[in-house]
Amino acid sequence: MTIENFRSIGDEPISIKFHQNMPITFVGENNAGKSNIIRAIELMFGEFHPKYKNLDDYDFYKRITSNRISISTKVSGFRTRLGRQGEFSCGGFNYAYVKGTESSYTATQAENGFKNQYVSNNLREELLCVIVNSEQNLSFQLSYASKYTLLSKVTKAFPDKLSSDEEKVQRLKELFEHNKQIFLEVEEFRQFSESMCTISGQMMSNMTHALGFDFSSYDPSNYFKTLKVHPSEDGQIRAFEELGTGQQQILALSFAKAYSDNFLGQGMILILDEPESHLHPIAQKWLAKQMHSLAESGLQIIITTHSPYFINLEYLPGIYIVSKDEQTKISNITAEEFAQFSIDTGAVRATAETILPFYAAHSKTNILSGLFAKKIVLVKGETEELSLPIIFEGVGLDVLKEGIAIIGVGGKGNLANWWRLFTALKIPTFICFHNDDSDDRQGYKSKESLKAIGIQDDAIAEVLTSRDWNINDSFCVFGQNYEVTMRATFSNYENIENEVKDELEILSQSLLEQLQKDY
Repeated sequence: MTIENFRSIGDEPISIKFHQNMPITFVGENNAGKSNIIRAIELMFGEFHPKYKNLDDYDFYKRITSNRISISTKVSGFRTRLGRQGEFSCGGFNYAYVKGTESSYTATQAENGFKNQYVSNNLREELLCVIVNSEQNLSFQLSYASKYTLLSKVTKAFPDKLSSDEEKVQRLKELFEHNKQIFLEVEEFRQFSESMCTISGQMMSNMTHALGFDFSSYDPSNYFKTLKVHPSEDGQIRAFEELGTGQQQILALSFAKAYSDNFLGQGMILILDEPESHLHPIAQKWLAKQMHSLAESGLQIIITTHSPYFINLEYLPGIYIVSKDEQTKISNITAEEFAQFSIDTGAVRATAETILPFYAAHSKTNILSGLFAKKIVLVKGETEELSLPIIFEGVGLDVLKEGIAIIGVGGKGNLANWWRLFTALKIPTFICFHNDDSDDRQGYKSKESLKAIGIQDDAIAEVLTSRDWNINDSFCVFGQNYEVTMRATFSNYENIENEVKDELEILSQSLLEQLQKDY
């Protein structure tokens, strides 16, 4: 899918590839444009035919209404009626609009590239887009409030399957007629039916074609529209409002997957907008696992999220980092591209087959949070991760306000690995470590980190033998270990350390005495 000049997406188009058996995950800071990408997908495949949808001024990039909005998609596996013409396989859909002109929405025939100007709703519905947003509209999707809800789609599909079996249709007609007679045995209902027909007959007596009323249910579509979906617990019917947020989303996923598997010729796009809303971390991890499992089984799932719990690096080709400077941009990389980038920056044994499982197995929540940052500082461990924000704040840099993530990677040997990932995804990344050789006697880990970011061998030797600070645009190396360097640089650092140690000792002694008293 390619989008141009739509909302925050400007004249530098963004392109999204939908990979089989993995979710598409959009991550990035607030106001970067994730929701605008979702709106573009909904415009193409949502409830309303895009040709007849009116766009507002804010739908144009920078509200410049002379811009031409363009959204195009390539699709595979379609074979149906494109419109008034015969059967063709469909190769894609194209939307274009300039204010003051009629919008264009065409389907491309795969065989000859011809653009069919009339795109039927039947064709569009073969690739259905359903959004379950953070407001949790599950009860809407499983109702008949609109012909575009999931339940309405299902009940529309049921009669088509049933009508092909004449014997079953006849049996249902007889049963429904029997039910109707039972209704008529209720005196009030019978009188109401007769009265309504009499009144309508009098009011429409001068019309050429008289109309009557018939309370009928033998039409299969009427029967299916009486079906309701209710959650149940311990054999008891529950209201959707009684369900937790996570339960509602799992129901939506299950319903969409079953509908896609059993009634759609192609499939559907299920969009979950910020599914982490109102869920605690454990519930987020559980829901993410269910989503990923359904995506692996074939359901096309799109997720927008601010939670690292919904990030699985095994699906890296489907992860898009959304950012915005003047306009919305996206960063994305395939396993093959990432393996080659890693080889080029020193990880010579990297392969497309092994690299994503390796990163997925070694990722942690604090590291994955870097995908939501504007800039990243990678450090060895918790000491730097906890103290550097305080030190920066002392010189006027609020890292949270500036969107800077300071991430401890659990050892000097991991710095190069995570620098490669974030840099490959075009997130500016800075590394910070010390020359203390207690865990790196030969200096291999330090050398690998500096080589990865492009420092030449002769410069590396100078950096790693210096006992002073070494600060560059891409790295900071302390001449000695972190604590020693800080004490040597800031005259009152050791005094502050000792004050805090005294406070912690008093606090720990107080807690110990309280525990001994209680137990």
